[in-house]
Amino acid sequence: MKIGVVVDNEFDHDHRVQKEIRLLQKEGHTIFVLCFDFKKDYRSYTDIKVSRIKIHRKIRDLFVLLSTNFGFYETLWKKHISKFITDNNLDTVHAHDLYLAKAARTGIQKSNRDITLTLDLHENYPAAINSYQWAIKGWRKHVVQPEKWYQKEGEYLSYADNLVVLSNSFKQDLMDRFPFLKSKSIYVHPNMPDFESFKTFEKNEFSVDFNSEGLTLFYFGVVAQRRGIIDILPWIIELLEEGNLFHTLIIGPVDKADKNEFNSYINHSVLKDHLTYIPWADVKYLPAYLKKIAIGLAPFQVNAQHDSGVANKLFQYMYGKIPILATKCKAQQELIENSECGLLYDSKEEFKSCLKQLIESPSLRQTLGENGKKKLLELYQNNADKEFLKIYAKEKTKN
Repeated sequence: MKIGVVVDNEFDHDHRVQKEIRLLQKEGHTIFVLCFDFKKDYRSYTDIKVSRIKIHRKIRDLFVLLSTNFGFYETLWKKHISKFITDNNLDTVHAHDLYLAKAARTGIQKSNRDITLTLDLHENYPAAINSYQWAIKGWRKHVVQPEKWYQKEGEYLSYADNLVVLSNSFKQDLMDRFPFLKSKSIYVHPNMPDFESFKTFEKNEFSVDFNSEGLTLFYFGVVAQRRGIIDILPWIIELLEEGNLFHTLIIGPVDKADKNEFNSYINHSVLKDHLTYIPWADVKYLPAYLKKIAIGLAPFQVNAQHDSGVANKLFQYMYGKIPILATKCKAQQELIENSECGLLYDSKEEFKSCLKQLIESPSLRQTLGENGKKKLLELYQNNADKEFLKIYAKEKTKN
């Protein structure tokens, strides 16, 4: 089949989308991608036709800011999606994220082609936008009005013929809230890393070293209040002041709204000598980092957004046989309990107690880490990350 993938970013560094495309290509499908061009140099692809919408990033950001109440963003996408379908004679469209659903459906209608739409939900978008500092603080909250997305959610889901979601719990939540959704049209695709890519990454060594005394805690991903990493820094300071010996490594960009608070912690008189912060590292170096650390952190704030799926960092920790210390977000709690690959907490006292257990017991860390790798391999063997391929196997038999 000719599958058109629509994603509102630059595509090149979207690991979930890239992995899905590789899986689809292995099934014999031909892939076309529609994404943005922010006037940068991008890699070329020999096996994918990539069409890029040239736009200044600030213009795009303005359209996003206004998108709740004004149709500029949807009109832009509708126009380009329709042309994308026609130019490439597409058999189906696979659009990413809730807010592209209406534009994708109307783009299909404008193209005058009777083709299906699969909507790939990377997150619980209404809950997510209501947690973003840029959307809920100051004058922006009056323009963005993020709470309106709770009312728009059902309408936008109805535009899709098939949904791809992050977890079984999110699938059930959607069906409970929107009875028109049917189980047979919702497919679970967890954020598991591309196993073959990770095996090739094993040979890479990281270029930035970090000094650590004792064992090392690790957080990999966006640094933001909503991700919980800032919440636990004062608790880490307390543990250090109590004489516990460990280092913390944090890799990832910091949300603009949280930079000042984060910087105040990493420059703290106690923490600064026991923490290394690296703003960015290519995922190809991640297996090398995993070999150097002892405990993986997943401190996400418990809310509907984080309940919707398991962040890819948990699967990455499991790949590296790293025990996980995490909050009790629904999907990640289910994974950790079923795998017996980590410890869970929902208070400062529980966090400190769990971390001390992990620091003091190498055997516990080893057991939890080995359990995690075993479970991850089972998930791959059971094709847990390939269920969405059934969408196109089904489509192929109809054509």
